[in-house]
Amino acid sequence: MKTQIVNFLLEYQNKDGSWGFSPGKAGAIEPTAYALMSLIEEAGAREAIERSVMFLRKTQTPRGAWAVSTQDSEDAAWATALAGIALLEFRECQRVCRTAAEFVISSFEKHPRPWILRVADWMRSFDGSYVEENLRGWKWTPETANWVEPTSYAVLFLKKFLQSSASSSSPQASSRDINPVIAEAESLLYQRMCKEGGWNYGNARVLGEELRPYPLTTAITLIALQDLSGPDCKKSLGYLQREVPHERSALALCMAVLCFNLYGVQAEPWMRAAAALYDEARFFHNIKTSALALMAIQSLNGNNAFRIA
Repeated sequence: MKTQIVNFLLEYQNKDGSWGFSPGKAGAIEPTAYALMSLIEEAGAREAIERSVMFLRKTQTPRGAWAVSTQDSEDAAWATALAGIALLEFRECQRVCRTAAEFVISSFEKHPRPWILRVADWMRSFDGSYVEENLRGWKWTPETANWVEPTSYAVLFLKKFLQSSASSSSPQASSRDINPVIAEAESLLYQRMCKEGGWNYGNARVLGEELRPYPLTTAITLIALQDLSGPDCKKSLGYLQREVPHERSALALCMAVLCFNLYGVQAEPWMRAAAALYDEARFFHNIKTSALALMAIQSLNGNNAFRIA
């Protein structure tokens, strides 16, 4: 399966160095970032890697960001975070990653609220028992609600960026500026955790009703929180271990393998389950899923692209 996926990704890279979500589609940042991450360690992929890095460098906007795809014009913090994670592996992209981090931090905002609710929040803040319920995070689209997945992508990127900057001969970032942002975003994620552990896409409860978590969202969030080991992470990891045996999504299985690998949990059975789905339908020729499957295979051999040292 590994060789087939590598050949598939190399064959269907667009001429401009990008990948679409499926063969022949316009380039998008998410599949391009995952494909680049998955090919870095593969022999024979050097030319494809160079073209992909060049594509990302050319499409970064003056604000240091990326739009979701080549057909979009609006900068997206979550897409910028994924591109940044991929480019952190390349020394010549330090400045590119620094400006990307600056944009991601500038996009760190609260959920938009009417003025009357903002006044109510301010009045409640004088109560000693007040708990902030409108923490800052990241959105799929500017000026909308904060969501778990884009917040997790941004947190992971900023953590890996700080790590990369600390190991550089000329540090590019101040932990005093970035660590408070990461800490508040982590608080948002913990507030969004579902009652049984794990994460839904947004809030854990709506109109008094508890919402159920999902394996894919839970795996992504746990990857972002991998450097923490509190009871909430352990509870959510337990949820993921209970639910992944019932999972039929190749995307969720591959992300779970990457997550389990970071937490020292046996992941080989779920890689075999993903491989069985590949044998059935070749992941329906989805670039993102194929790249994540390759990353999952690599993680079992000691190379997890999401790992924070």
